[in-house]
Amino acid sequence: MDTRPPFKNNNRYEILPISILSNIEGEGHPVDWTAMKDHAIAFITEAAHRLYDPAIRKLDIDTKEDADDLVTENDYAVQRLLTKKIKETYPKHFVVGEEGEHKEPIPENAVTWYIDPIDGTTNYVHQYMNFSISIGIHYEGEGKVGVVYDLIADELFTAVKGEGAYLNGKRLHQRKTVDLSRAIIGFNARWLVGRADAKTKEVFAGLVRDVRATRSYGAASLELAYIAAGRLDAYVNMRLSPWDYAGAMVLLAETDAGCSPLFDHDTLFKDSCSVLAGEKNVFKEIYQRCNAER
Repeated sequence: MDTRPPFKNNNRYEILPISILSNIEGEGHPVDWTAMKDHAIAFITEAAHRLYDPAIRKLDIDTKEDADDLVTENDYAVQRLLTKKIKETYPKHFVVGEEGEHKEPIPENAVTWYIDPIDGTTNYVHQYMNFSISIGIHYEGEGKVGVVYDLIADELFTAVKGEGAYLNGKRLHQRKTVDLSRAIIGFNARWLVGRADAKTKEVFAGLVRDVRATRSYGAASLELAYIAAGRLDAYVNMRLSPWDYAGAMVLLAETDAGCSPLFDHDTLFKDSCSVLAGEKNVFKEIYQRCNAER
């Protein structure tokens, strides 16, 4: 059986030796965000080979706090691989990952890599589709680089702040205004029912009636990337962690889409919180409905 990933036949995803990638960061040099993006792609590509090859696709499954929050040996293995590559190349950078995140305070002026080794582990286990590897690189409170890779669909979403967002090398357009009645929004109904208060449930019951359609793909980084690509017009989640959205939010910023906590009392990058993202008109409508009279 041919176990080569689909990207194996496409040179743009060929694993590049670190030595030929530009890396001029250091004393007296500016930070080269484009080089970091290229490194992130190289690291993700190497990790993707592990997830694609059935010979090493280990599915020793465990659960976290909730029975629906799965983790496999490959979640840990991919995180170890990504962390090793990042620290070898950028020893002064910080790495925060889903499977055993950095616990020490991170200085405000530190370059921080937020990594999700497998976003959509339940999909990885049960469907082997609709999951991704995600990296977001942030500095001084700003997202600088975002890379989200769906290896089964062979879709690579990339962005560098100020340089636009891309899907497989093709630039993504700025989001055009969408009326709520024509919007397609993504959210997990099970999480909404289980974690939302009565007011929020009432708001979303109204939204479901008012929008064109709803979708749930089960991988936050992909659903956020789909907003940048124009496939979804908004996405809502009651509880996400920084590694879930750190990469995709750079894509959103580069396509003029909004991203913030769903509720006024939440703060991004402070443990887990609610998240709302979307084309700005739809984003504003959902945000106002959810925060009215609270």
